Amino acid sequence: MVEHTEIIHHYEHNVEVHMDKTDLIERLKSEMGYSEEEASRVVDAMMESLTESLSHGDKITLPGIGSMAVVDRAHRKGVDPQTGEAMDMPPEREIRFSPGKRLKDALMSLDFITKSLE
Repeated sequence: MVEHTEIIHHYEHNVEVHMDKTDLIERLKSEMGYSEEEASRVVDAMMESLTESLSHGDKITLPGIGSMAVVDRAHRKGVDPQTGEAMDMPPEREIRFSPGKRLKDALMSLDFITKSLE
């Protein structure tokens, strides 16, 4: 896990901080003692599970982290950003994420966020 001070340090220097699949595999290897193959299989299985559940319309809840659910967006009017002309936006499905309390609290404890909110 990236420490808060490291995130703040990167933020102040405009360096993008992110975690990708490789980082997750490395975390499982170091924290759980998994081999590269085991860690990769765990991450792949988790991603496949999440994808399959969401594709079936299931809501996913990860306590403390948040929940994800598929929602339908209705047909709506929009504006073409290049021409400024009105256009019809077709209905679509999207995934909405709602952060959990633990994640919200962790985000609000970061200095660069709380200072900008004051």
